[in-house]
Amino acid sequence: MFKCTGVCSTCGRCKNSAMMSGANDRKTKMLAYPDDFRPAEGKEGYGAAFDIGTTTVVGMLWDLCKGEQIATCAKTNPQNEFGMDVISRITFCGRESENLDLLRNRITECLNGIIAELCEKAGVDAENIMTASVCGNTTMSHLFAGYPPMTLALAPFHPAYTGTLRLAASEAMLDINEKGTVIVVPNIAGHVGGDITAGIVASRILDMEGLTVFIDIGTNGEIVLTDGMKTYACSTAAGPAFEGSAILHGMRAATGAIEKIRIEDGDVDFKTIGECEPQGICGSGLIDAVAQMIKAKLINKTGRLIGAEDVDKKKLNPALKERLIEVDGERRFVLVSKANGDDIVITQNDIREVQLAKGAIAAGIQLMLEEMGKTVEDIDRVVIAGAFGNYIDKESAVTIGVLPKIAPEKIISAGNTAGAGVSMIMADEKEMALAESLPDRIEHVDLAARDNFQNTYLSAMAFR
Repeated sequence: MFKCTGVCSTCGRCKNSAMMSGANDRKTKMLAYPDDFRPAEGKEGYGAAFDIGTTTVVGMLWDLCKGEQIATCAKTNPQNEFGMDVISRITFCGRESENLDLLRNRITECLNGIIAELCEKAGVDAENIMTASVCGNTTMSHLFAGYPPMTLALAPFHPAYTGTLRLAASEAMLDINEKGTVIVVPNIAGHVGGDITAGIVASRILDMEGLTVFIDIGTNGEIVLTDGMKTYACSTAAGPAFEGSAILHGMRAATGAIEKIRIEDGDVDFKTIGECEPQGICGSGLIDAVAQMIKAKLINKTGRLIGAEDVDKKKLNPALKERLIEVDGERRFVLVSKANGDDIVITQNDIREVQLAKGAIAAGIQLMLEEMGKTVEDIDRVVIAGAFGNYIDKESAVTIGVLPKIAPEKIISAGNTAGAGVSMIMADEKEMALAESLPDRIEHVDLAARDNFQNTYLSAMAFR
């Protein structure tokens, strides 16, 4: 059965490029810089900074003479044709020797398209771009720079290179001044990439007092735990559910996506992006839906969705009966009923996908706390990076267990820290020095190597 990824036109919910563009544009509006950031002024020409995400690529153009950002642009990562997650793309690279070049060409074409659009917006000649900086997860950095990523799929997941890469414009195949320099932000470990390095720079979590959990929730979830003196980092395979993939009616956070859900008095209220006819459900809406279904006692602790026959037994609102259906032996809950029968539903399998994703994140946090000898009660704040963290309902995230049970005011949405950080690293030498120091200051925790990982993960899948 086809699973909607939200980045194509196969299923009809991604009707045109405008819908995908809307999802990408959201990423350009989440760039926030710390109050103490002072970009260097008087540098020559312009600079371009890129956050290469598995799904979305964001570009920022800077006037380095003035030390200010002047344009932003985002596009869908064209490599998704060869796999929606990093493991799929790594596997594709390993099949044929020319596949690495194919993936590399796709991403450089995307970056050059962004450069052209940025320059058009700002009225700048690309020949005046003298420097560029790039960050991404470790796989994205490898593919951009042309390094084989296959070792990243095999324990102990050693990268093909370490440290900061400095490439000539021609080596990086970027359409900037031929004398320009391209910096690839250093990765921290095999699956903790330069996007996390940039995120740490932008979020200033190492300067915060107390215990901080930094989370970048995506297909590959990265977690950093720091008390300001000791810092740990890990990665965990959260899967694509929170990005709308592997969900029957899942889609990207684009126009028409249900992003908020409330279940009350047997009725379902929802809000779509763009406040228009619902086309599917995105990650924030999915978390809301599952959290609301838990509160309404439609889902038990094991993740089992009740049937219509259970409504009376549990003394629930009778109106819920008509929303609890079964198709081909699978239970479903109807969120939106449509006259043409193309209802938007949450299936039992969707709930299982959420459990897999949230279990991976929750287990990672738990094991990192154990590594530092801390508990959930010791957490002073949780900083959520990325677009996803900007739109999720904090209470819903705590309810399903993707975030630890802490007060909502302790949860901070930090926006696109990778995009902000990669810009800061390009725009100021002090930020560059900080980024280069981080791999040696941060201890990587290999969750899979821990004896209690499997049991912790299985336990974390349950709804508490």
